[in-house]
Amino acid sequence: MKHHGSVVIVVSVLLVIALLLVFTDPWSTLRRDSRKIILQDPAEIDRIVLTDAYDSTVLIRHDTAWVLSGREPVHPVAVENLLFAAQRMQINSILTGEPDMEGKTVRQVRFFRGDRAVLEYEFITGGRQYLIRPFGSERAYYVSLPGYENLHLDRIFSSAANHYLEHTLMDLLPSEIALIEVDRADGEPFRFIQDENGDIRCILPETDSAIPSRQLDEVAVRLLFSYFTGIRYERNAGIPVSRLTSPASKVTPLARLHVESRAGEEHTLLVFPLHDENGRDTDMFRALVAYNDRPEALVVNYIYLDVLMRKLSRYFAGGE
Repeated sequence: MKHHGSVVIVVSVLLVIALLLVFTDPWSTLRRDSRKIILQDPAEIDRIVLTDAYDSTVLIRHDTAWVLSGREPVHPVAVENLLFAAQRMQINSILTGEPDMEGKTVRQVRFFRGDRAVLEYEFITGGRQYLIRPFGSERAYYVSLPGYENLHLDRIFSSAANHYLEHTLMDLLPSEIALIEVDRADGEPFRFIQDENGDIRCILPETDSAIPSRQLDEVAVRLLFSYFTGIRYERNAGIPVSRLTSPASKVTPLARLHVESRAGEEHTLLVFPLHDENGRDTDMFRALVAYNDRPEALVVNYIYLDVLMRKLSRYFAGGE
């Protein structure tokens, strides 16, 4: 009799669960809500606006080509990745109320067809968690991109204009960087190594010794890791790299910069002074850069390079 009673209880519980699923249908709710955040037809979109507290970017499609703010051509892959992610996003769970995410950033994303807003939402990031909240909604949705779990969606949905420009050399988030090496002509080479937990060590390659972390200015070091987002060049210099690096060259590089990402990307920049056509005056605002295996040197503004080429003393507590 006890066994029979247990069976009745189990069956009753299962029946209640089944009825709840039938009447509440959580999968139907997710399917219905997904229409609020998924871009249904990327081909119809002709304008995208991305805004956060610091940046605002407007991407406009003319025929089949995308341009930035109606002027500068953009890298087509960056826009294709954005549209692909917006269409393939998947809801993992629903959140009501405010998200409890450490160091969260919020950007507004709008997709237009002509003057009509097709889709509008807040894209919220915190660590490796991503939330989407449609404008005017009390609900937010934890999302992911199926098949691309290790992809940094905050980078795909970047509101920084440099991310979309064709002349971008590097666009690495601080968390993506595994190693930074700086070798100045007038100083001792050094490298910073970041582990998977975000802890950073400073190594002196010439002696293979480590600088105690207590001697470092952590804020200055972490700022360095943030400077590799949206580094771009102005134009090709028309100067073969071989002319700069050959043994017969009289030009000495100012610095060598090397960066490695966790995904295996490697970026090497040899920085040289840029002179005028007569070779007398040095450009105070731009440098020549030999980048990776490119055969032609590039012209890069010092606004990107100066913060990367600082001496080791800059990263000591109380440094210059």
